[in-house]
Amino acid sequence: MDRWDHRHTVLLFCVVGYFGVRFVEFVLSIVFEEIKSTLDVSPLVIGLAVAASTVTYAAVQLPSGALGDRFGERSVILWSLGLTAVASVVLAASPSGLFIVLGMALVGLVSGAYYSPATALLTDLFDGTGRAIGVHRLGAQFVGFTGPLVALVVAGHGWRVVLLLGAVVAVLALAGIRLFVHSRPVQPERSLSERVSVETLLALLSRPPVAFTTAIAAFAQFAETATFSFLPLLLQEYHGLSIELSGTLYTGYFVAVTAGQPIAGWLSDRFGRDLITSGALLTGTAGFGLLATHHSLPVIISAIALVGLGMSWGPPVQSRAMDRLDTTEKGTGFGLIRTMYIGLAALNGIVVMGLVTISGWSAGIGVLAGALLLPATAICLNHAAGWEL
Repeated sequence: MDRWDHRHTVLLFCVVGYFGVRFVEFVLSIVFEEIKSTLDVSPLVIGLAVAASTVTYAAVQLPSGALGDRFGERSVILWSLGLTAVASVVLAASPSGLFIVLGMALVGLVSGAYYSPATALLTDLFDGTGRAIGVHRLGAQFVGFTGPLVALVVAGHGWRVVLLLGAVVAVLALAGIRLFVHSRPVQPERSLSERVSVETLLALLSRPPVAFTTAIAAFAQFAETATFSFLPLLLQEYHGLSIELSGTLYTGYFVAVTAGQPIAGWLSDRFGRDLITSGALLTGTAGFGLLATHHSLPVIISAIALVGLGMSWGPPVQSRAMDRLDTTEKGTGFGLIRTMYIGLAALNGIVVMGLVTISGWSAGIGVLAGALLLPATAICLNHAAGWEL
């Protein structure tokens, strides 16, 4: 009974912590249009800022996972939350587009240190990893419910104030983790250099199932990161919706993701990772198709719901990755996998917004649909050919 109480308490406050680090990124996606107007920057600059954030977020996954294995996950999580609060304040003071790019790079670096150690901690506590990861990821989705409130704060006080609010949220999450979450380092006798040696990392990535899982995640993450960052802007510029309505629909997107992720995780524990993953990816593909081809509000709402459900790929794919890692390598191994697939997905800002700048939103949306369709097709081929990747 004590173990049940402890592990579920840890899960609860990991959800709170994930909310804290993702809130700042969510706020940024809401205020991009305001930043563009205030600082007179182009869509490409916003795309570069998102790419910078994603690159630094990816780069920190491996070291944060290794540090969690060596010194304990809790310490890394606390540093991540504290520095996220600092980065939010720095970003709120940005005087130009250059500082937005640099500030978002900093946000990606410090907030990105949270997820790998937190996930390694939870998968060590729970046998049903898909369900635990699905519940944990609710923290990122709950931020979407703050969309209307964020839009109101922006309308009344400006985008700088709402970024300061992000710092407050991160500090509150830090306090909860500090008080209620405890962890011990795994294999503290192993040095960091051993954990992240080239031989160790290449051995991990050379396993065909690990490489295949990383590739699936890279394409899906490309679409998810772009959706998280640009959906409000898409709704405002391509469909002509107001910032208030687009913020409300963005919240609806998070409702769909929030509903889908824990269910997808539970279903993947029960029926298999790949079946649930391919179903989610194809659902998201259909949603993007509707967003590209229809402009009526009812269809837009349906499309957003399908895209949100499509983003429930995370728990089954991440559980697939954890299934292929030994207990002693989960932090470092999962961090390496996330560094690779998030790093590849970092091209989303430049690719999508570059296409939008040159050819319009329909081309950008088409790329997102393709990014989900390709891994879904690869999963089906893997099973049809019996490759066992």
